[in-house]
Amino acid sequence: MELHRIRGGTKEALESKEYTIGVGISLGNKWFTTENIIALIRWSLSYTRREVVVYVADAIHAINIEVRNGRSKGSSSRLARQKGKKVLDEIKKEAEKVLSTKEREKIVYATWDDLATENYKEHVNYLYDLYSANPEFKSHITSIVQNWISGEGKHFNEKEIDHLGTYILEELPEMIARVPIKGVVYDANVYPFDGEISKLAEDIQLGTLFPKIKEVLLDTEPKVFLEVR
Repeated sequence: MELHRIRGGTKEALESKEYTIGVGISLGNKWFTTENIIALIRWSLSYTRREVVVYVADAIHAINIEVRNGRSKGSSSRLARQKGKKVLDEIKKEAEKVLSTKEREKIVYATWDDLATENYKEHVNYLYDLYSANPEFKSHITSIVQNWISGEGKHFNEKEIDHLGTYILEELPEMIARVPIKGVVYDANVYPFDGEISKLAEDIQLGTLFPKIKEVLLDTEPKVFLEVR
């Protein structure tokens, strides 16, 4: 694993172990095999200040299932959480084989519900309201979605695109600020690919895009984004 880019922080701070690192797992991205996730955890253990938080974006993956598989909200939610549990169980099983006891003791496993504090939910609700009321913000979000789906060879109608956009609303507060999971505040998260969402988060942190969002959401030091693969 190799560091390719940092947003919101510095390489010097990373190398000085000033960040507690989180490994976020996207259930819709095929890159996240057990082997690759374990490799990200190993890399993170080498640089983290204390724990490594390994968390799965299960609850919000239900949005993808709803749109792409035409399932109900309830059914999608159950399937997403089942998939998230399976992924975490597989990681824990593999970690038992390849990581030392000392390394495993530093890992905190979590789901998306574990970071959904009342403060986080208020921030998400703010973004939903903005999505409905601000055409410029909504256009920016749906443009990102359209770029995502452009290579899928499948038609998505306007309603489906709007709904896929809510995935970004759900994860943006977590990308901008240093939210706690199970009492652990993680300062940086590793992800294998940089992209439009991490750039959007950085622009909001800097106040160069949608500055009002920064006022509302950035109530901690900026979350650091680490592109590692």
